[in-house]
Amino acid sequence: MLDRPTLYFRRKGNGAAVYRVATGEHARLDLLQIAVLKQNGEVKPSGKQDPTVAELAEITTWHDTRKAEQLARDTAQVDRLVGDMNAVTQWVQARASDKQIAQAAQPILMAMHDLRATLVRRLSDQGK
Repeated sequence: MLDRPTLYFRRKGNGAAVYRVATGEHARLDLLQIAVLKQNGEVKPSGKQDPTVAELAEITTWHDTRKAEQLARDTAQVDRLVGDMNAVTQWVQARASDKQIAQAAQPILMAMHDLRATLVRRLSDQGK
């Protein structure tokens, strides 16, 4: 049998809802929301439920792990993007028909322009 976690985290775009996992009547699992975890790591208790010190430590550990996972995913996404851009470049150079290039050029150029402008802006902000 699987070990039951003490907390369950319902992931949301801006953090997570945190639930205490309890065994209810007839060995049924009950999820009792105890907090909302914001993306910045702030924990807001829900209703009359206050997380215990141990639960707060577990929430912090989960948040730190989640941030590390997101950073790793972001890094992998950049690597995939560079690979995809190289593949598209090779396709345009070697296999794409004139019609395919005409259809694909505008959205690709707009996305590249947007990315370039954003990168230039962020890099110039670093120099200030």
